[in-house]
Formats: sequence, structure tokens, C-alpha cells
Amino acid sequence: MKALIELLKVPSLLTVQDSGRPGYRKLGVPVSGFMDDYSARIANYLVGNPGNTPLLEFLLAGPTIRFNASAVFAVAGDVDVRLNGLPVELWRSYWAKRGDIIEVGTLKDGLYGYIAFAGGIKCEKVLGSCSAYPKAGLGRPLKSGDRLSLSYALLTGREGRYLPQELRPDYSAKEVTVRVIPGPNLEHFTAGGVKTFMSSAYTVTPESDRMGYHLDGPRIEHSKRGADIITEPLLPGAVQIPANGKPIVMMKDAQTTGGYAWIATVISADLPLLAQSRPGTRIKFKEVDVREAQKILKRREKMMEAIKAFLDGKMRAYRIRAGKEERIAFTKVEKA
Repeated sequence: MKALIELLKVPSLLTVQDSGRPGYRKLGVPVSGFMDDYSARIANYLVGNPGNTPLLEFLLAGPTIRFNASAVFAVAGDVDVRLNGLPVELWRSYWAKRGDIIEVGTLKDGLYGYIAFAGGIKCEKVLGSCSAYPKAGLGRPLKSGDRLSLSYALLTGREGRYLPQELRPDYSAKEVTVRVIPGPNLEHFTAGGVKTFMSSAYTVTPESDRMGYHLDGPRIEHSKRGADIITEPLLPGAVQIPANGKPIVMMKDAQTTGGYAWIATVISADLPLLAQSRPGTRIKFKEVDVREAQKILKRREKMMEAIKAFLDGKMRAYRIRAGKEERIAFTKVEKA
């Protein structure tokens, strides 16, 4: 297997991730995959890949990479990137030649950044995924000196794709609101405890990781039933409240079952926003029902489809103004 890229410097956690392993929680295998699937999928679209193609996910500080063959790459995140010492734009695809070196700096906002390559990283899939989950021996964190192969891709037409500023995620806020569906163990909390959860601000702590985000703030009161439940299935987004009354939000590497009462679930569309919240960020929760959560997710997926079509040259983007706000709209490219 020919190594097409070489990792010269790896200053922080760097792993190969794709869309994960859905469908295996019943076997005790976490989903894993992109922490921020919005940014990761768009990084793949920028180089002409399907959204679930394996790429590099880095925590805070990006790697330095040398190309041993021509490739097209794109970096997603608010970070300085240099190609052969010269700055390049973010959210844009570039052609790298043999011997070229890219240096990815430290994220200015957010926690996770992504580097996608045309064709994707070549790797052996386990249970249908290349996503690293080191705790179970599925892949490992990458290190300096590692060499990776890329799957074959025709590079023509993949360079120069660009995502407009208005479509890029903004993770600079020091306080964010994430939407949640209440339950399923509400009987384990007092009415006052539920009110505290929904009305208070909580702070992301440094103990947070890909498995779960620990939050600090007002104590959430349990009912006489207490904090413990009979162990039941968990999924990313579940908000558990252990005996100390402080929330833990399950993330992509979360265990598949748990025995703490579960007060709410962060909706799928808002998990990327939470994932990109650094320690110290204040988190507030807003209640929605299942139907509204589904509508929000459908709107997001429709936007993702439009972005992909735009980057593939099948749609045009234009700015429209509604009052003081300006947004991007899309229209199909008419065939000649």
C-alpha cells in the first residue's frame, strides 16, 4: 500500500473518522465517528467526496503533513493553514503536489477541525467503519511519523471548491443554547429539578472528551427514586444526571448502556454545536418535542444537500436580504 501522506508533526489528538458505526450498539459498540458531522461532511464535499468518507479529525491543534504524491485537500475549521509556508484559505480545496507540506495551526474557535482528501483515507473497515475508537482497540490516535494512503480519485475538477462565509459554522460564542427533548426518566427528578435544568446555564468542564461532556452549574434535584436506574440503552445526546446533580451529555464515543437517570436528549442537529463548545463555554437548554426535532433535522439535511449540489456545480448560490439579515439561497443550474 503506497503512503501518499506523511505526518511530520502531531501536536494533539488526531484520528481517522467517518460517519461511524450505527446499528451496533446492541453489541456494545459505540457509534463513534465525526464529533461535528456538519463541518466534517462539508470538508468531504469540498474535495468531491461523499459525506461519510474517512478523513482526519484533530483536537485544537492540527498536524503538519507532507504529500508524497499529488492530492486535493481541504481544511474545515477556524485555523491558520499554510501550504509550503504560504497561507491558504479555509473551506476551500487545494491541489498539493509531491513534496508539498501543509501546516495546520491551532483552532481559534471550536474544539475539532477536519482535513479531507479527495478519495478519502484508505483504511480497513471494522463493522463498516474506519472510525477510531481506541478504548476498544478500534484504530488508534495517530502520531508523528505515521504514513497514510489515500483511496484513488480522479483529481480533475476537485480543486478550487469554496464554501461562502454565510454557510460556515460559527463556534465563537461563549454561551450557546442547545435544544433537547425531555425524558425518558423524568420521574427520577423533582419538578424543581427539571425547572433548574431547563432554566440554568451550565459550563463545559475540562473533564469532557469524545465519550461525554461534563457540565458544571446548579445542582439538579432528584426525586425519591434517586439518581440510579436499571441499566438501559444510551445514545449520543443523552443527558444523564448522576448523584452529584451535574449533567453529563453523552457524545459520539459514549458507552452503549448506562445506569444514571436520563433527564433529556440533545437533538441530533445540535450535537455539532455542543461538540465544538470548549471548556468554559456556557450551555443553556431549550425544550422541543420530537416532531420539532425531526423538522429541524430535515431542514439541516436539506441544506446539506443544497451545499453539496452547489459545490458539485449543480446549483448556484446567491445572497438575499430579509430585513437586516442576509442569507444564502440556492437555485438549480440550467443545462444548456
